[in-house]
Amino acid sequence: MTSIHHVGITVSDMARSLAFYEDLLGGERLGPYERSGPRIDAVTGYPGVVVRQAFVRAQEGTTVVELLQYDGGSDVVLDPDNGNVGAAHVAITVTDLDRTLERLRARGTTVLSEPIVASEPMAGHRVVYVLDPDRVRVELVEPPAHD
Repeated sequence: MTSIHHVGITVSDMARSLAFYEDLLGGERLGPYERSGPRIDAVTGYPGVVVRQAFVRAQEGTTVVELLQYDGGSDVVLDPDNGNVGAAHVAITVTDLDRTLERLRARGTTVLSEPIVASEPMAGHRVVYVLDPDRVRVELVEPPAHD
């Protein structure tokens, strides 16, 4: 393996999630696209499914978040709480955590705590979790300042 290509997140409302991740990542948006047909049925395992798909690239670096909204997929809504086995989160590097949190709070984003300073192996990094529109945990990571 050479790298992680992207992180995919299934969402309930594409427009709402696109607005959140575009604001957070500040980069290019690709889509949304609508995917259906035999090859999509085969790759998803849901015959007759329609998948809305979009990508948001980070303004800096190589981070890409893929958003997927399934029509005709499962009706199950998972609890993405980090304490649940199988839950996952995305961690996004930010240059100014305080300013990012101020902007997210102003748009109504839930912030789970005040930032903490991490220990090894991320000693000196400030971190905090916020919730995306579907309550997926997003970790914001501010690297330590280098003098």
